Amino acid sequence: MLTHRVPFPPDRGDRIRSWNILKFLSKSNDMYLGCVSDEPVPDKVRKKLDSVCEHVTIAPIGSKSKWMRAGFSASQGRSLTEGLFWSPTLDRSLSQWTKQHQFDAVIVYCSSMLRYARRPHLRNIPHFVDLVDVDSQKFYEYADNAKSWKRAIYRTEANRVQRLEHDAVRLSKAVTLVSDAEAEVLCNTLQQGKHGVHGVANGVDTEYFAPQNLLQADKHQTAIDSPKLVFVGVMNYPPNVEALCWFAANVWPKLKQQYPGASLEIVGKHPNNEVLHLANHDGIHVTGSVPDVRVHVAKADIVIAPLQIARGIQNKVLEALSMAKPVIASPKASHGINASHDQHLLIADSPSEWLQAITRFCESPELRHILSQNARDLICQRYTWQATLSKLNELLDEHLTPKASESA
Repeated sequence: MLTHRVPFPPDRGDRIRSWNILKFLSKSNDMYLGCVSDEPVPDKVRKKLDSVCEHVTIAPIGSKSKWMRAGFSASQGRSLTEGLFWSPTLDRSLSQWTKQHQFDAVIVYCSSMLRYARRPHLRNIPHFVDLVDVDSQKFYEYADNAKSWKRAIYRTEANRVQRLEHDAVRLSKAVTLVSDAEAEVLCNTLQQGKHGVHGVANGVDTEYFAPQNLLQADKHQTAIDSPKLVFVGVMNYPPNVEALCWFAANVWPKLKQQYPGASLEIVGKHPNNEVLHLANHDGIHVTGSVPDVRVHVAKADIVIAPLQIARGIQNKVLEALSMAKPVIASPKASHGINASHDQHLLIADSPSEWLQAITRFCESPELRHILSQNARDLICQRYTWQATLSKLNELLDEHLTPKASESA
């Protein structure tokens, strides 16, 4: 398995998915993990990876030199991301592994790692590519919202990443994405025909992200006059930053007029200056990195996800639903999750819709209770990792198990 980041700890979206795929596959396969890192890797992280893998290679990529490689990659007509995550050290390790072992499959996590799989020593091993999201569409959206020279950079990157995505479909046994809806987005960019593109949803550790109702049992029976809101995410990730800035500018002032005691907690590591500046608003608090996000989610009355740009499935939404919390999400943040408005969560788009949704939750204990219970039931039935990743096993078995005629 090749990943563009060390897949542990599962403290951000891409790591949550890659770690659970790695752990799931290790139950029935001997796993060799090759990945890159631009930061020191603690011994406890290496030990955790060693516990599920036969062998692990983590190749360092300098935080400055990787951007030089990205520039060189772009000058060669490749995507910036291919250069950002390229390591000759990792490439040599992969070559050495293939001399020592016969591998049944290569699991490529994200399009940026496809370059390794094209190398001569891996080219003829069956590929399975987990694109996760259709990243090219995200870059197209960035381009649509960018100003001046950034627009051209994003559009060029979008075109080159889309070429990678199409190569993944053409050269691999199967391509997976985080939802059926995301798989359809990719298929719509391809020529008509049958393609090996499949939705394999993210899951949730339902025992870890479990309801903690005792903390707020009394609030299930009463209206809320000082709502506590929470947003969870990596806070230097542009879509998260944009979402909170939009919410603070367009929803927060009117919400504070209606509920003077309202508060918003922004929880997540690496808050950039734009996010830190939001703490100047009355009632908004930026925590930075925290030991356990569940504590902050459990204490909140409402979990919000006002993303304006989003691809795939938002883990922050799944986890909040699993904890049986009232959730309000933008249409894009709820995209890809089989959760319905007014049944499992509330969906809001415009500032007035956001204010109305928050008001509904505050005024109706019954609405909070019913939607929270429905949300927890949905996650337990359809979004455990065992349930979602079983399809990945089916794909591997379909393409790697010898047919009866072949074995004869």
